[in-house]
Amino acid sequence: MAMNELQIALIGAGVLLVVIVWGYNIWQEKKQRRLAESAFPTAQADVLMAGREHQAETRSEPRVHEAAVLREPTFGEPVLAESALAHATAESQSEESKPSVAVPAEWADGRADCLLRIEFVDPVSVSALWTEYSAWAQTLDKPVQWLGLEERNGSDGRWRNLLPQDPGAVTQVAVALQLVDRKGPVDEAGLKTFLQGVHHFAQGFSGLVELPEIAPVLARANQLDAFCAAVDLQLALHVLPRQGSLNEMVGAKLKPVIDAGGLKLEGERFVAVDADGVETFALTCRAAKGFSATQIEAEALTDLTLSLDVPRVIDGAAAFDHMLACARQCAEALGGQLVDPQHKPLADATIVAIRLRINDLQSQMMRQGIPAGGVRALRLFT
Repeated sequence: MAMNELQIALIGAGVLLVVIVWGYNIWQEKKQRRLAESAFPTAQADVLMAGREHQAETRSEPRVHEAAVLREPTFGEPVLAESALAHATAESQSEESKPSVAVPAEWADGRADCLLRIEFVDPVSVSALWTEYSAWAQTLDKPVQWLGLEERNGSDGRWRNLLPQDPGAVTQVAVALQLVDRKGPVDEAGLKTFLQGVHHFAQGFSGLVELPEIAPVLARANQLDAFCAAVDLQLALHVLPRQGSLNEMVGAKLKPVIDAGGLKLEGERFVAVDADGVETFALTCRAAKGFSATQIEAEALTDLTLSLDVPRVIDGAAAFDHMLACARQCAEALGGQLVDPQHKPLADATIVAIRLRINDLQSQMMRQGIPAGGVRALRLFT
């Protein structure tokens, strides 16, 4: 059947529409390609590879400490004196720093002290160090230790305690301010004086030192002091004349007990020591008139006090047992009576409770890294 003119016109219009759509799509495709090529050139370098190359170039350049900026630093920032800048730039070619040599705990540690280390560009004489330090040392109420690192060929060297009369010079110094003692924690004024003194000292001798923030150090000191106060037990037992007794406690009768117990005279005290020569407990005496320990045989005694410093002895329970045995011997020899600090007869239940308390406190100290009788405890409980 022959198509009429309407059908032919419709077919033609459909073909034309398809051609128009096809052409439009090709034009859009070319347009989008040109836009993409303009936004992402084919010659662009790989971003990750460029980053690696940049890092390699940065590591090959000399590194200077950030604190080389010549300004007054705040506490907690490293300090680099101006004259040390050129030296630091030249020496920074070495990628690895010198290994850090630990400071001996008997002189200073990071727990009980504010511990700072200073590295100098050139050696500093010990006498110059002490001259500078003496200008502000009297304003501190906590102990300060100065240590110098002795360099050794083929080894890491060792720290030595620096004294005012020491000869020679040092290139590395450790200075430590003890944070706590039995007078309490370091206060803000004392800590600022210490940090500012070390700061100016380092600047004056072209030294590098990193200073801590004040607030965290004070918080650490207060926390440490609170713990030390909670475990600070100093025991005392007394030997007194029996009530109603006419017999005097004659020193001549006490002298054999002291000698048999191995107690040694130190000032006006008689001290018992362990196998290492460390004090375990002390005996002090009182007389009706002025007492002289060197003339104890001639004394008429009114009171004996045996004391034990629990944080400062290694085995507190054993030291207490030793002290208790000595107290009983003294009471028997003098015809006196053994009492507690309230002058009440010492009951067996009290003795058991004391022994348990000693063990508990020393266990707490061990858990906190301050073993009783150890170096750290001896420094904190002074």
